[in-house]
Amino acid sequence: MKQTAALEAGISVSDLDRMLAFYTDVLGCEEVRRAPIPAQLSEQLTLAPDGYLCVWLQTPFGERIKLMSPPDAPAANDAPAYLTSRHGIAYLTFYCSDLSEVLAAAEAAGATLRSDRALVEPGNPLRLCFFSDPEGNIIELVEPQG
Repeated sequence: MKQTAALEAGISVSDLDRMLAFYTDVLGCEEVRRAPIPAQLSEQLTLAPDGYLCVWLQTPFGERIKLMSPPDAPAANDAPAYLTSRHGIAYLTFYCSDLSEVLAAAEAAGATLRSDRALVEPGNPLRLCFFSDPEGNIIELVEPQG
């Protein structure tokens, strides 16, 4: 396969406004498109029985996250104690230059810390931590050191 565009990931959300604010204000994404997806198409694609609103967000490096807001809020998934205990996609990683500031902003916006604040191992050139966004999706923050 020859890819023709940057990778996109879709996240089904219950509160579009809150999640849009979180991903733009806290994680630095920019809204680049929004469109209602009609019921007939969303049913055929097995995305939603009654259509949904899709908002495309883009990171400064071009990756995209699609926030999908169906008419009926999706059921929350219980997060396991360990991310590798969950089958499938476990988390999204954002690289930043200011982990402590981003984490503080994330927590102020409703995120829940899952790990220590900024894990650093001797000899490792990275600081990192994990948190859940306001709807429970797991985010890893990574800050290169030096």
